[in-house]
Amino acid sequence: MQLPSILALAFVIFASFTQVLGFHEIRFRNNCATKRFTPRWKAGFSGTSSGPSLAPQTTWSSFVPEKWVAGRAWGDDDKCNNADGTGCTLFECTFSNFGYNSTTSPLCLASIASSPQVGMSFSWINSGAGCQGGKRCSTASCLDTGGWLPPDSCNGCLSQCNTGGVDMLVTFCP
Repeated sequence: MQLPSILALAFVIFASFTQVLGFHEIRFRNNCATKRFTPRWKAGFSGTSSGPSLAPQTTWSSFVPEKWVAGRAWGDDDKCNNADGTGCTLFECTFSNFGYNSTTSPLCLASIASSPQVGMSFSWINSGAGCQGGKRCSTASCLDTGGWLPPDSCNGCLSQCNTGGVDMLVTFCP
């Protein structure tokens, strides 16, 4: 066997065992009448990322990796500006739910677990039939199954999507 053939065969074998990971768009929309927000997000113990300050009625997008684990996104309005989103209305999501219907099914919720400052919703973009509906907390005091409830009484506050290449829209003041 010639050297180029051996190298080509080795590459094919290596490529067959390599997982190709993609990215998912996370789109932030500020529907508030007067508030400005700086979108911020992080995963697990990683550092916080941020986008530009969003004026009312504007949208901005970024991307998160396929294996976004323990992801959080929130709008920094200078009242909730902690590095992990504490004290903010949170969008929480993970793309690594092994054993929950699919190896990389996103499982997400809108959370007002700690001192919510604004209403928030999220929905799936490019979702198709494999996705449950998004979730909404229309006001900062939302306490129904449309958004966050304690885990022992969740009753539908989580939303899962079994469609590849799905993206997310996080809306402030839905």
